[in-house]
Amino acid sequence: MARMTSDPWQLMRLWQDELNRSPRNPLAQSDDSSVVGGDWTPAIDIKEEEDRYVLHADIPGVEPEKIELTMEDGMLTIKGEKRHEVTENKEGYKRVERSYGSFYRRFSLPDNTDPELIKASGKDGVLEVIIPKVEAKRSKKIDIQPKRSS
Repeated sequence: MARMTSDPWQLMRLWQDELNRSPRNPLAQSDDSSVVGGDWTPAIDIKEEEDRYVLHADIPGVEPEKIELTMEDGMLTIKGEKRHEVTENKEGYKRVERSYGSFYRRFSLPDNTDPELIKASGKDGVLEVIIPKVEAKRSKKIDIQPKRSS
């Protein structure tokens, strides 16, 4: 009988990969509209209203002025870092369940948004981003003239 060696963390990695692919996982990405990166991922809700988009991001423990929010080429980017406070316990036991480190989220926005009109505010660990809709650019029909022979 062949002896099998086992990586004790392999099962955890496989389980995490499966969880990330699960359709019930709200963080699983089914398309390229959102890019996730960093050490942890803040939960984000995006709601479309008649005249605007409203984005709410749960970023507890990070001051609003420490969050970088940019929009370039139709991509809205939210990034920052949540610092970890080191604590000592005399018994030698320590348990950390809250996420710390950098975070990075990118979203592709529709063409009917204007980066100059975006407003953001933060309160109680929730970042709110208001993205007003603007009139969509209309396509212009270009007439093709017959080429004249020389």
